[in-house]
Amino acid sequence: MLSEKKILFMKTSLNIPILLFFLCSLLAAFHSVYIQSSVGTIVHNYLTYFTLFFCMVNTIQGREQIRRIILAMLITCGLVCTYGLYGYYTGFAIRDGRFVATFEYHARIAKYISLLLPFAICLFFHYKNVLARLYLIVLIALCSFSLILTMNRTSWVAIFVAMIFIGFAVQKKLLIFILVSACALIIFILPSKFITHAKTITQVNKFFDSDKNTILGERLLCWKASIAIIRDHPLLGIGPGKNNFRKVYEQYRQEIRDREKRQKFDADMITSEITKAKGKKGVKKDERLSHAHNVFLQIGVETGIAGLLAFLWLFITVFYTAIKSWRLSGEGFEKTLSIGITASLIAIFSHGLTDSFWKKPDAVFLWYIIGILFVVIHSTPKLQTGKLSLT
Repeated sequence: MLSEKKILFMKTSLNIPILLFFLCSLLAAFHSVYIQSSVGTIVHNYLTYFTLFFCMVNTIQGREQIRRIILAMLITCGLVCTYGLYGYYTGFAIRDGRFVATFEYHARIAKYISLLLPFAICLFFHYKNVLARLYLIVLIALCSFSLILTMNRTSWVAIFVAMIFIGFAVQKKLLIFILVSACALIIFILPSKFITHAKTITQVNKFFDSDKNTILGERLLCWKASIAIIRDHPLLGIGPGKNNFRKVYEQYRQEIRDREKRQKFDADMITSEITKAKGKKGVKKDERLSHAHNVFLQIGVETGIAGLLAFLWLFITVFYTAIKSWRLSGEGFEKTLSIGITASLIAIFSHGLTDSFWKKPDAVFLWYIIGILFVVIHSTPKLQTGKLSLT
């Protein structure tokens, strides 16, 4: 831009939604209790995501650059999983009996794998080269096994849904058969603790039993508190940042819990539960809770209804663009990438129903994927026009 002495900025369908969401976040930040923390979250997190996206869209050109980026991401994922498996069985990359690899928590590595595994599966169907397919098979096996060891039920469901989509998109009935057969085989191979953990996914009657802390546990209380916060702060929310959420959530959590106890339990049970809640373990868990365990509630709590609407506009546009790219692409590398990107988005948003991916490092990986999507579109002429060419 300096050499040309003019603004060279690629126009995308995300420019306005990003700007609107960024402005809503800034207004919410200056309205929050911890202004410095909120502004820091926007500068160090949100600005990073959007800058990454615009840098990719404005600097990456051509299929070869995209191939190299995808290859680098998949090789890195394979190395992370390999290192993580070594650390899992030697004891230094494991936390609470779960696979964490180079990440701090099992949920983060699970979301990371969930974003990249669909790419590997789609590229396996695209490439005909034996060596390429052999590497992809090894990568898929490493990622799948690592994902199982995370014991993250949301990831298991998310990948299952993404695989169903890929099977439909590439019209490979064999993939569906392999997926079902693999799930059946895993039941007989895995240790009992994994099978018991997996079976809880089908125990629908226990999903909303927060008192027993079985399936959703503290999340139910968190969701109720988040809805109450949005109702009391509908315009600008409480401001971005985990410090704001921790402080406000604790107040609402206690009010809701006390009200539910009065409604459901007798005096003796109330005394028992209050004593239990005051224990050190309970306090420690509450202090660690820094998000709403649902990405939509999280955005609504932090930025209000206006910010949530901007967020929905932003990602509805992303989904629409991904699906349009998949449907309009001819057979080839671009179509394969579009299917993989759509499957990755399905997987990460499935996570968003019980977790939040709008934080580092999850959102950084997500914006890499979104950046690749828009690079593919702007480097493919027939996708820019929105029409299929006859050639």
